[in-house]
Amino acid sequence: MSAGPVARAVRGGVTRRRVQTFVIGLVLLISTGASVLALSLVVDSSAPFDKSFAAQRGAHLALVVDQSRATPADLAATHRLPGVTGAAGPFAEATVAAQLSGQSGPAGSLPPLTLAGRSAAGGPVDQVTLQSGHWAQGPGQMVLESNPASDQQIGLPLGQKITITSAPGKPVLTVVGLATSVTNSAAGWVTPGEVTRLRAPGAPPTAQMLYRFRSSGTAADIRADTVAVSRVLPPGSVLDTESYLTVKASETSRIGPFVPFLVAFGVIGLVL
Repeated sequence: MSAGPVARAVRGGVTRRRVQTFVIGLVLLISTGASVLALSLVVDSSAPFDKSFAAQRGAHLALVVDQSRATPADLAATHRLPGVTGAAGPFAEATVAAQLSGQSGPAGSLPPLTLAGRSAAGGPVDQVTLQSGHWAQGPGQMVLESNPASDQQIGLPLGQKITITSAPGKPVLTVVGLATSVTNSAAGWVTPGEVTRLRAPGAPPTAQMLYRFRSSGTAADIRADTVAVSRVLPPGSVLDTESYLTVKASETSRIGPFVPFLVAFGVIGLVL
């Protein structure tokens, strides 16, 4: 069959119905674009996290350990496990109640903050990126997590003073730096010697241990890694664990609500 009659029929239809042809073409263009955008978001939603995680050597697993049960030698032994490719810690930590200095009542209250003691931002695992200001250098100074995607970010400026209401004497800390941790390892960081002063009376001496593993791509891998580390430590010394997969899912899910709408819009447009 010759293509000539078909081509003439198409040209004739387009010529007689220019408005309809333009509208159909525009709908198809927008619908196809929406569908492609939705598929791209599904494919690439985790790419920014993966790049940042690799660049900052994020921790595949974060443990909270009770240092009254696990000795420094016990913790050091976990560094030498066959599946461990990197480890950092222990970083003493304290979960504190705080409020903005000079403000009382609900208006000045802050959510509970987990503060970790680190002498520097760098390290073999969880290299914290300083965004502004400087690292904590002495008593009364703190660096705050500033990653908008972190559930521990509280959005305070440099120079803001915070009163730790749960610690004896209610010490005051000044925000001297803003930084991000792809691991979301803490809401803020202070010098290692500061943590003891900030702990509430009777609180256990807890610390963070951060690990990278050779096999860490799935939840099953992380569970196996967690079991391997926990077996080396005394019973009851591991108080909490957090997988990087949980952090990744939390961050990448922020674009999730947009994808179904884009897909639905594209499909409806193509049907029309």
